Amino acid sequence: MMYKTKRIHNILLSAVLLLVFAFTGCEKDPDHPPVNLPGETMTIGELRNMFTGQPISIEDDVSVFATVSMDESSGNIYREAYVQDATGGIQLRMDFASGVNEGDSVRLSLKGTVLSDFNNMLQLDSVIYGRNFIRIGDGVPVEPKMLTIPEITEGGFQAHLVKLQGVQFVTADLGKTFADPVNQQSQNRYLQDCDNNQIIVRTSGYADFAGELLPEGNGSIIGIVAQFGNTWQLYIRHLDELDMEGERCDIGGEPDGSGTFDDPYNVAHAIAFNTGTSQWVEGYIVGVMETTVDPFAPSFDPPFNTPSNVMIADDPDETSLTNVLIVQLLVGDIRNVLNLVNNPDNLGKQVKLLGNLESYFGQPGMRGTSGYWMDGEGIIPTISFWEATFSNEADGVAPFTDLNITGEQNWYWAHFDGGCVVINGFVGGAARENENWLMSPEIDLSDRTQVSMEIREAINFITSYDDMQVLVASDYTGGDPNESGNWMLLEGFNRPPGNSWSFFDSGNIDLSMFDGETIHIAFRYTSTTSGAGAWEISEVRLFEAE
Repeated sequence: MMYKTKRIHNILLSAVLLLVFAFTGCEKDPDHPPVNLPGETMTIGELRNMFTGQPISIEDDVSVFATVSMDESSGNIYREAYVQDATGGIQLRMDFASGVNEGDSVRLSLKGTVLSDFNNMLQLDSVIYGRNFIRIGDGVPVEPKMLTIPEITEGGFQAHLVKLQGVQFVTADLGKTFADPVNQQSQNRYLQDCDNNQIIVRTSGYADFAGELLPEGNGSIIGIVAQFGNTWQLYIRHLDELDMEGERCDIGGEPDGSGTFDDPYNVAHAIAFNTGTSQWVEGYIVGVMETTVDPFAPSFDPPFNTPSNVMIADDPDETSLTNVLIVQLLVGDIRNVLNLVNNPDNLGKQVKLLGNLESYFGQPGMRGTSGYWMDGEGIIPTISFWEATFSNEADGVAPFTDLNITGEQNWYWAHFDGGCVVINGFVGGAARENENWLMSPEIDLSDRTQVSMEIREAINFITSYDDMQVLVASDYTGGDPNESGNWMLLEGFNRPPGNSWSFFDSGNIDLSMFDGETIHIAFRYTSTTSGAGAWEISEVRLFEAE
């Protein structure tokens, strides 16, 4: 009896142990670095150093251990994450959303991913959560590195979590929200320190704080450093990481002027309130932003090598980039007269310039320069009463609307000629069938007389001007324009020859027959499988006789 009892006891104990092992074996413990991890390990710094300019498809078993520095929880990034270790940070581009949180310790299994860059932002692409991106467990949250704006813009801290102190949003942005939550559009806002060094704070329209007003005080901000082209940016993780209730810095000279030819803005005003179309600004030519070097750099001393811009300031002896307005000089008469490459004696001269106040080279600037006055002569153009210049990427094709009638191609924004809209039916090595109308909003011409229009366009690989029509109607009511409106084809104006990417001005296009009416302007593009041209439009302006 004693033997049987002991045997039964052993059998029961064995059964219990088997059950315990069975249940514990089914639990999904967090991944952790095994003792004999297959393949190699490397740091983020070593991973970044692998990139030499071309995408790298990683095929070896290599792992990186890091900490999540920004997750998707606020909505400010989507299918992305940022991770960091002691040697650097990197952006992850994922096929699907992940379940990681800021502070999680993670393992990156690099096999099957692609190391590449997008507009100078290094990224690890084709990352699949659960396969390449594996949560180990709770870690120690990344501590933000204390930096200044100049330290960020000098480079070396891409994808790092940083903290800036003594900063404020520029006066021109006060009263704005972080982004546009209604149309779910991302927006740039400008952050400055007390020396007027500036950096962009970029926010997605999907962020849970997109509709919040910018703080109006001075203080600190935590964010992730990103780069787009040559422009440095910050992405905020959460609104509670902004502490900006202190007294604002008084930066630079006092803004002055009203933006007219007789009372132009000074440069201090143009910098502080860097927005508005067709504004006159007066200052001294002090240098150029050189684009013949990498990275681009300001130059205040001759000889100069870049004819496409000048920098102006309120002080003719200014040598600080933070106190200058960078002015775009488009190809044409204004560039020929003002550029410092061909006119070095212009350095130090006072000049009035007419253009659109907006960011240029990542800081306050003037683009679409259309007028100037220097040494008692210049160009004073007639000011348009309605215009579309497509200078802001965030606005896309607005204020126009893309109406796709046939085909898969659409009008889209591109950076050429300072910003333009483009359509091209030649895709993937073949011409495609398309019909697309780029439609203006209603334009009210009541109380307008002798109305005219000017457009600026480029055409390449032309099939026929009939495939790139400019039309006007006063009775379009919406929907398919083939079924609504009596459209007048506009002809007889200057058009590009159709064999290059050069932009041409149309000259005056008479619209006086529509005086007093409400009109729509349309650009109708067609292509077939036997031929497809490329059409770019950078300006549409309406004038009336003075």
